[in-house]
Parts: sequence; C-alpha cells; structure tokens
Amino acid sequence: MVDNIKDTINIIDYLEFHFEEFTPTQKRISDYILSNYQEVLFLTAEELALKINTTSSSVVRFAQEIGYNGYPDFRKNLRNLISKRLNINGQSEKAKQYKPFKDNNILDMSILNDAKSINELIEMKDNKKIEKFVKLILQSKNKYIAASRTSFSLGHFLYFKMRKIVPNVFFLNNYDQGIFDTLQEIKPKDMFIAISFPRYTNLTVDLAKYAKSKRAKVISITNGRISPLYKISEVCLFCPYKGFTFFNSNVAAMALINAIISRIFGINYHSGIENLKKEDAIIKDFNIWFKEKGI
Repeated sequence: MVDNIKDTINIIDYLEFHFEEFTPTQKRISDYILSNYQEVLFLTAEELALKINTTSSSVVRFAQEIGYNGYPDFRKNLRNLISKRLNINGQSEKAKQYKPFKDNNILDMSILNDAKSINELIEMKDNKKIEKFVKLILQSKNKYIAASRTSFSLGHFLYFKMRKIVPNVFFLNNYDQGIFDTLQEIKPKDMFIAISFPRYTNLTVDLAKYAKSKRAKVISITNGRISPLYKISEVCLFCPYKGFTFFNSNVAAMALINAIISRIFGINYHSGIENLKKEDAIIKDFNIWFKEKGI
C-alpha cells in the first residue's frame, strides 16, 4: 500500500508520483482523474466508475486507501486544489508565493532544486516509453517539432541536434505566421513532437490536435497525465518542471532530451557520423568558429 495522501503536497502530485504502485483498477481510476480532473469535480462515485468500467465501491475504496474518509472527501480536496491553481493565473501571482531569504543562499537553493529535478527524473523515467518514443521518430517520414515560450529552447535544441542525425526534421515557429503553411503538408506517415509545460500554450496544444486530426502520430514531452497533451499523444514522456521562483525549470526536460538525442545517435551511428562529417566540412569552408589569429 502506498503512503498516505495527507503526508504529501497535493492529490495530483500524489497520483502522478505513486501511479506505478497502484493496481490495474487503481491505475484506471488515477489515469481518468489526472487527465479529466475538471470533469471529475462534478462526477459522483457511480458516474466516475461508469466512465472507466469499474464499480463505485472500487472508487470509494481507492479514495479511502489513499487516506480520505471517502469519495466526497477526496472530491472536496481536489476541488480546493483546482480552485487554488485557477487563482494563480500569471507569473506575477506565482512570484508572490516566493519569499526572499534573508541571507544570500538563493543560488545554492536554486541549483539544489534543479538537482532534485534530475533525481526525480531518474526515478520516474520509463525506459520502455523512451524506446518507443525514439522508435516512432525513426520510423516516421517527416518530423515536426512544436514548442512555445519557455519550452521554445527545448524544442529548438531537439530540432538542432536531431537534424544532424536523421533527415526531414522541422521546427515550427511562427515568426511570419508560416507555421500553418508548413503544417498543412503533414501526412499519416509523419510525426508531430509537442513539448509543453504549465502554463500550457494553446498554440502547441492546438497544433498537436491538428496533426492528430490529419492522422499523424503525436508524441510529447510534458509534466504528467494532467497535461492536455497526454490524451492526444501516442507516447507521452513525463519529467519534473517546477522552478525555484516564478518560472519553470527546463533542466530535467533538457536532460531527457539529451538522452533521447543520444539514443537516436546510438541507433543511427554510421549515418550520423557521415552527416557530421559533411557539416564539419561546410563549417570549415565558411570559417564559422572563432580562433585567434595565427593559430
């Protein structure tokens, strides 16, 4: 039996963290709650049970086993949590939650927070899902990557390195509104890779939905089953994202992307080497890298 919910931060984090420890029925209950939490706020135990083909007694028993008095107590806790989240809409509101330290150890605390995220990633990563993620990329014809705002750098890095190893990689940006012209060519044999973390951007989610409507495969990197990308992705990789102050931390996500790129290179080693040799020759011709005169 998993730890009691009252010893943790909140129900959503609890269900995500302990998901693999649950029974098959408990996993179905948790999965539906996490990916449809706003709907669950208005569902009775009987209605939730009907959604996932189980019994209301299983729903009530699950709520009790994780520390609640019953399903109404669980739903009340979830409602309070969602209400708090909805009230913190912007980064300025989030920033108000941060209280500066009297001493000057914020540097250490921020770095320790990122180190904690890396350790959490190591614990939560699913190697089988990562392998499937990589396999789908390699099997696809064209690879489209979408990531906006604070996730932009993650998407661009994945694109910049992956194109050195495999062909037909495109990064969707909207500098000239040309993103829609590019995506209109997406086909069922293509792959759409979405990267987004709270507060999820409409553009990334909408583009992923469009790609799915065109029968292209959608895979994603996000924070968990609560993400709007989860329900529309064939494979969804999770990683921690919480920063120390008002902004998300990309450290764990970048580590995951580094691992994905390394795995792709390991599989496509020989063709990757040839591509890198060609790039090195072009870089040399154009004198890209800085060097001291006379060296």
